[in-house]
Amino acid sequence: MLVEVVNGLLGSGKTTYLLNRMEQLAPKQRVVVLVNEFGKVGIDGDLLGGRDTEVVELPNGCICCTLNADLRNQVKYIAENYAPDWLLVEPTGVATIKNLLGIFSSLSLEKYIDDIKVTIILDAEMFEDIMQANRQFVINQIVAAQKIVINKCDLVSSREAEKIREEVRKINGRARVSLAVFGREIDYGDGLSGTAQDNSAMDSGTRLPQDEVLIKGYQEFSKKFTGKCSRSRLREFFEELKIKRLGDIDRAKGIFYTDKGQWIRMDLAGRGINEEILSRSFEFNKVVVIGTNLDTEQLEKQLIKCLTEQE
Repeated sequence: MLVEVVNGLLGSGKTTYLLNRMEQLAPKQRVVVLVNEFGKVGIDGDLLGGRDTEVVELPNGCICCTLNADLRNQVKYIAENYAPDWLLVEPTGVATIKNLLGIFSSLSLEKYIDDIKVTIILDAEMFEDIMQANRQFVINQIVAAQKIVINKCDLVSSREAEKIREEVRKINGRARVSLAVFGREIDYGDGLSGTAQDNSAMDSGTRLPQDEVLIKGYQEFSKKFTGKCSRSRLREFFEELKIKRLGDIDRAKGIFYTDKGQWIRMDLAGRGINEEILSRSFEFNKVVVIGTNLDTEQLEKQLIKCLTEQE
């Protein structure tokens, strides 16, 4: 099977890219998605599921750090039981690509894996801020990639998007660098279609990044619960998260059943809060908040206030 590791910092748009990638591959090829979430409560697996694709979750930890054995067992299980053409892997937003590729190369999985490709998703709106805060971490991810997707280009000017692409190409001149909106590639920059083949992560020309360092020591607050939520109170809750009254929050996301009888998805990523009505139903409301110095007691209290009937 072919493996595509879809990497990127928290909130860059990995899950949205994967939804589009699944849509592209699934009609003709068998696809399995392996999702590794940072928190104890998994949301991405719910959003990616319910399609003609199997989704396997590895929650509560990072596959490049604490879940090495779990990753090996899951890849083996997927290969033997599903025999997919493609395995799409979404690691946590804090996974180090050097460690991740090292695991795939050292876990005696050769008989299952034909090739490994690395795709990195970059947030165009937050690119300069992220480079300033975590420059070496991001450079290492860019160097290791065969495909680089500059996402959220609708939030910047076309001139700024091209400037980012030029900067990325100076770091990695071998990779294909495309522009995307909502995870869907709109400009490949080289005349190639979305089905074009990328180079391999195992190519001799690929340089693994050196001296990779982990960024922030993140905390997480996550909760799974039942009941109807007030949409207006949820918006207030996410605004509180955005202005960092409840901690230095870098990422928050959730799926909620509202008092209007609708399931919605809410995301805090970068500078904005996104809200989307979902076409599917789920068993539980779920929320995950990631950051540092989290006030978990206040997070719990403010979340409970979002319920229309508080228990």
